[in-house]
Amino acid sequence: MGVTPYYYSLIEQFNDKDPIFRQIIPTEAELILDDSDVDDPIGDESPGQGSRPMKALIHRYPNRVLLLPTSICSVYCRFCFRKRLVGDPHHNASQQDMEDAYTYIREHSEIEEVILTGGDPMTLGDHALLTTLRTLAEITHLRFIRIHTRLPVVNPYRLTTRLGLAISQIHKPVWISTHFNHVREVTPVVEGYVADWTDIGISFLNQTVLLRGVNDSAESLKALFLRLIELKIKPYYLHHADRVKGTSHLRTTIGEGLEILKKLQGNIPGYAMPHYVLDSPEGTGKIPLQNPYDPHHSS
Repeated sequence: MGVTPYYYSLIEQFNDKDPIFRQIIPTEAELILDDSDVDDPIGDESPGQGSRPMKALIHRYPNRVLLLPTSICSVYCRFCFRKRLVGDPHHNASQQDMEDAYTYIREHSEIEEVILTGGDPMTLGDHALLTTLRTLAEITHLRFIRIHTRLPVVNPYRLTTRLGLAISQIHKPVWISTHFNHVREVTPVVEGYVADWTDIGISFLNQTVLLRGVNDSAESLKALFLRLIELKIKPYYLHHADRVKGTSHLRTTIGEGLEILKKLQGNIPGYAMPHYVLDSPEGTGKIPLQNPYDPHHSS
């Protein structure tokens, strides 16, 4: 396990049903394995898709790629879909790995967006992070850059004014995609640091994972999504929990998720309603769940 002192301080002491406790503290329930659980639940390494052309890069969608400079996170979430590699330094990208990835992006003019993920790219030092952003910004056909990070949640002090100003001066739009799962995570400290960045002009999105005992009610999600909107953070995705080994106690059913969405509909503004999605273990991407959609059937 791993957790920042700040995030650990948010736990309600001696309460194993606390929504933050359930996200980061190991329990014996993780020893119960489901036959459908897998090591790679979103198909990062799917050989049939050929989506991992090199160590530091995943090319799953035609016009965007994932860039993985580090495997390090500040908090090890119990439900993490990359649990197999997070925290293992063997999965960190070397300088040559990064150069190979930049070359690949330059040579594929169809790529319009690069998404920094990992691990958590915000665990990199300012110099390393800004060097990556500036290198990407020089690639003419790139239009957008996105940073997927949980640091605004688990260590908001990382959002320094100096770093925010430097990111705001990158000559491409840089979006910060955060990962708030419960309204208790939106503390006054978070509010202050996020406001500093939004005032500079940095845009925020949020991805939430639907987790049993954490946020599996319309009331809980409504409180979170409206609070995020107040902070100028757009709820983007509500992920159905992936089939990570030892996480069956944290997963709802899709039916339960759809029922929650039905209760939210009309009770929050449309711009506060995220897309409810399931990542395909075949590596084909996200399947929308709130609409009658099946990629394998045309009727």
